[in-house]
Amino acid sequence: MLQTKDLGRQRLDAIRSEMRKRDLAALIIYSQKRGHVPYVSGYRPNYHTNSAFVVLPLEGEPALLIKFGFDSSRAASISWFSDIRASGTEDLAGMFLECCEIINQMKLQRARIGLVASDDTIDELSVSLSNAIQHALPQARIEPASDLINQMRMEKSPPEIMNLRKATEISESAAAAMQRCLVPGAEDYLAMAIAALAANTLGADRCDAIISASPSDLALPPTHQRFRQGNPVSCELTVQYEGYWVQICRTFSLGAPSAEQKRVFAACRDAYEEALKVCRPGSPVAKVANVAVDSIDKSGYAGCIKYGLGHGVGLDLPEPYSVDAHSKGTLVNHMVLVVHVGVWVQGQGAAFVGGPVVIDQTGVTPLDHPQQDIIEV
Repeated sequence: MLQTKDLGRQRLDAIRSEMRKRDLAALIIYSQKRGHVPYVSGYRPNYHTNSAFVVLPLEGEPALLIKFGFDSSRAASISWFSDIRASGTEDLAGMFLECCEIINQMKLQRARIGLVASDDTIDELSVSLSNAIQHALPQARIEPASDLINQMRMEKSPPEIMNLRKATEISESAAAAMQRCLVPGAEDYLAMAIAALAANTLGADRCDAIISASPSDLALPPTHQRFRQGNPVSCELTVQYEGYWVQICRTFSLGAPSAEQKRVFAACRDAYEEALKVCRPGSPVAKVANVAVDSIDKSGYAGCIKYGLGHGVGLDLPEPYSVDAHSKGTLVNHMVLVVHVGVWVQGQGAAFVGGPVVIDQTGVTPLDHPQQDIIEV
């Protein structure tokens, strides 16, 4: 695996190569909860409302401006930047004024500057920040440049895939721990807590779950449901490791599953497998969704898909693209996509099947061990 500074140097070199093509003298990169700043600098804010800026000049050392001074030592330990500064204010417009001081020090106040603050999921460029930029840099030529980094982020490097693989391994261990507490009378909160404990013990940054204790209830965050003998339990575990997110889906049965439950599970599994067959770089994302839906419809469960069919994963959850029939995107080589198919049939059966896969020219490589049959507990 590449050392952190080597990985950072490679990323910065690739970004600067694209900057030259666009004649950009610098990038201003902003993150609050999304992954642009972590991708460029290695620094992952770990506190809610924690904003950060990067000023990346075409030549010279970049600078990282973080929100909280108490996080400075951690920032220095995980970032590959040497110029790390803590803001003197928690006000976003005030932070940007400090960012402008860095721009002035780099003599870029009249330069052509790209602004990176959004992706296909969330635009973090608030009205107040936009106004602050226009007011503070009246002579600069500011232009949108989020797509420059968004496109790079979709193609995962070997170290990133290693982190995603490790996150998946942790997810499967968490699912195994959860399985052991799926007994009649136990609460869904207990199952989630045991899964989270297992994941955190193995190094996860975070572990969340949505869970369904019967075919009548959709998978949602725990609500003090109690498991019952004979019911299916469907869940999606979301794990973050070293900043990287994955999700896996699992379907259990407390006791022998009914014939109808088996049919529901088989329909989800088959739809998942059919969707993976069309996952190739350059393939339309909409095609993946349509294949999954068509498979479910042919199984006799039209209209029973209750959740989205997947999305990209990485430093953010979700990342482009959503697996949706209306998506205009195309799959990218070495992107990591979570494909999941969930069907709920009132009073009959429920299943959630899926997990992360790496897409390349040869097809897909699942990072988990895809579930082939209902797990009877």
